[in-house]
Amino acid sequence: MALKLRTKLPQLAQTMARQMSSHDIFYHDQRELCGNREIVGHGKSGKYTYYDGHDLPFPAIRFRPDDAASKALREKEKGDWKNLTLEEKKTLYRHSFCQTFVEMDAPDPEWKAVLGYTLIGVAVAWGMYLTTASIMPEHPYREFFDAHETRVASEQRKLDRGTYKDKDFTGWDYENRKWKE
Repeated sequence: MALKLRTKLPQLAQTMARQMSSHDIFYHDQRELCGNREIVGHGKSGKYTYYDGHDLPFPAIRFRPDDAASKALREKEKGDWKNLTLEEKKTLYRHSFCQTFVEMDAPDPEWKAVLGYTLIGVAVAWGMYLTTASIMPEHPYREFFDAHETRVASEQRKLDRGTYKDKDFTGWDYENRKWKE
């Protein structure tokens, strides 16, 4: 058993290294990925995928698959472009590309959704706080601890224990337990 594993291990390691080095699932020629769309270039990192972007203005494959109308326009395109109408030129462009550069540069309305969800989260948190504050009873001794006499008595105990002696608190007479005159 161990001998078989030792002989198979280098082969298994090579296979695992090959699989781990690839980020995507690679087909043999990758032509299955593009379907019946025409391959027109190298593309981003040599893959047959469509990508709109400023950094790579020419994708590897056309945006739309070929059909009878697009093939007829492609044949007409090989001739003089003055014979093409504006609509035919736009159709040819949209057959090859999804977006223009102006459409890629257009502002993205995603910030509205982010702001909306943030405000919803704040509203839910505030509602939970108010609900909890209204349901939970107040501490039964709250008035007692907030009373002026209680706070004065607490300070008096601190003075009597000598808490402030090391801080050069000279306004208190520790022997007579009253303020100096």
